[in-house]
This record gives sequence, C-alpha cells and structure tokens, in this order.
Amino acid sequence: MEKPFGIVLLVGLLLAPAVAQGDGFSSIIDGGRIKISLSYPAEVKLGTCFSLQFQATFLSSVAVERMRLTVQYVSEAGTVTILSDTIVGSITSFPSGTIISKTYSVCVPAAVRRDPLVVAVFYANYSRGAMFEPLTHNWMLAVVRDRTYQEVLNQLADAENRLASLRRTVEELQSQVNTLRTQLEQALRESTRLSTSLEEARREYGRLEARYQTLSNEYKALNDRYTNTLGELRALQALYESLQRENRALSENYRSLLSDYRNLTREFTALQASYSQLQTLYENLSNRHDAARQQIGVLQSQLDETKASLQDLRLQYVSLSGENALHRNLAYVQAFILVGVAAWLASLAVSRRLRKSRVNMHALPPPPPPPPEPEKRI
Repeated sequence: MEKPFGIVLLVGLLLAPAVAQGDGFSSIIDGGRIKISLSYPAEVKLGTCFSLQFQATFLSSVAVERMRLTVQYVSEAGTVTILSDTIVGSITSFPSGTIISKTYSVCVPAAVRRDPLVVAVFYANYSRGAMFEPLTHNWMLAVVRDRTYQEVLNQLADAENRLASLRRTVEELQSQVNTLRTQLEQALRESTRLSTSLEEARREYGRLEARYQTLSNEYKALNDRYTNTLGELRALQALYESLQRENRALSENYRSLLSDYRNLTREFTALQASYSQLQTLYENLSNRHDAARQQIGVLQSQLDETKASLQDLRLQYVSLSGENALHRNLAYVQAFILVGVAAWLASLAVSRRLRKSRVNMHALPPPPPPPPEPEKRI
C-alpha cells in the first residue's frame, strides 16, 4: 500500500487597489503523481469578492491523508486568513485520472490605513508593603504623518486658489472658444463665399483661356498676313523706287522737250513776223498782177508745178512745227523758198489765183502738260 501524504496549499494575496485586468493561471506537478491547478484574477479591488477555481488531478493512484486550501491576505498590517477549506480530512485513496474541482468565492477586506503613533510606555515594579506590584501605562504622544494638519490646510488653500484660477482660466478659455467659434463660423462663411468666387474665377479663367486661344489663333493668322503684306510692301516699295527713277528720267525728258518747245515757239514767232512781211510784199505784188496777166499762159504750167511744190512745203512745215531743234534749219530753208516762190509768183501777176491758194497758217500748238509730281514716299 502506498504511503499516504498530506497536501497543504497556501495562497497569499498582496492586494493592490486596482480592478482585475485579466485571468491568471498557475499549476504544479508533484513527482508525476498529482497536479494542482488554480485559476484566479491577476488583480482584485479592495473590498470586493472574486472567484477562485481549484482543481486537483491525480496522475497515479495515491492515498491522501489530508488536503487543505488556505488563502491569506498579506498587507503592511500583517497576514489575515480569508479562506481555509479542508478538501480531504482523512486517509482516502484516489485512482489515477481522478479529478477534484472546486470553486470558491473569496472576499478581500477593505484596507484601513493607520498613521504611526509615538507612544510613551511607563513601567514600574514597586511594593506596597511586603509584595511588589507592577505598574504599566501607555501614553500616545503624537501622530506621525508625512504632512502636518497646517500644511494640509495650506495646501488645501493653495489648491482652492489654483482651482479658482483654473476656473477663471476655463471661463476665459470658454470665452475665447466662443470667440473662436464665431470666427470659425465667419471663416466658414467666408470660405464658402471664396469657394463660390473660386469656382466663378475658374469658369472665368476657362472662358478667358478659350478666348486667349482664339485670339492666339487670330494673332497667328494676322501675323502670317502681316508677313505676306510686308513682303508685298517691300516688292511695291522696290517697284515704287523703280517708278520714281523712271519718273525722274521722264521729268528730265519733259524739261528737255519743254526747252525745245520754247525754242520752237520763238522760231515760230520769227516766222510769223516773216510771214507778215511776206504778206505785205504780196499785197504790193498784187497791184502788179494786171500787168502780168498776159504772161499767165506761158507760166501756167510752171505755176502748177510751183503750187504742187508749195503744197508739199506746207505739209512739211506743219509736220516740222512739232519737231525738235534739229529741224530748225530745214524750217528756215523752207521759209526762204516760200519767200522766193511768192516773189516769183508776184512777178508773174497771178494775184487772183494765188489769193485763193493762200497759205492758212495754223495756230500755235499748246504746250505739253507738266510732268506729274512724284508721289510722296510713305
């Protein structure tokens, strides 16, 4: 028979003033014969109760004389037993695989903190006659604290002052919060207005960008037209300069022709004076016409030839009146021939026939028009 043995479990709790944050678990195995497990909270609040689960698993057949579970509360004031349970109170045999499971509700006492005291202890052993009798007395002199009562009062007054200051600060901050809330609402309204303005500005920007693109295209077209026009202008300017040169040359020719015209005018005036003299001479010779009538028959043939020559000379004179000064001598020769012929006809006394064929002098031709003024260059 196996030797019985006793099992005593002691659970000591050093409690802290906190609520349980999670579950704890602990187990032990003794020599491969028995396994003891506990499930409990990791933290417990003062003055509350908690659940403690106990489980004993027998890994082999054993005999138990006594099994007790004890839970103690350990603090600075000492150790207090808050649970004591005798699970097995007499010798009992347990086969392998047997499980003992129990759940306990354990309550933690509220901690009462006491301040240290300064105590005076008096002891005397004296006799009143034949017997000695002891005398013992304790005096509580003072309470030992970290802070005195006056210091606590001063700290309380400071805390109240700080609290009042904090209240004033909170009121000021509340006022600032209200002011900032008002400013925030104004800023939100302003933001809404600015957002609307921004959207309008974006639409206006899009419209202006499209307008800019249109104007850019128009500018490119106008620039191309300007380039073409500039090329045409340069061609026209070259043509204008060429025409100016031609105009200057024509002006020079005009001045030369005008000079020739003036010379021919003077010559025509001289010839007209000679014509007047010849006409006077013709009238004198007409008076002799009657005397020379009998010679007409003889000279008739000669007169016809002379008339033909005179007609040719007249035509040549008319054509030469518009010529330049190079034909001036020819005009003089024709005039002298004309005077000679007239004198010869006068001597033949053919005044009547000659009067009918009198040369009608043409009027003075008009002068040539002035040259056009050159255009002012732009």
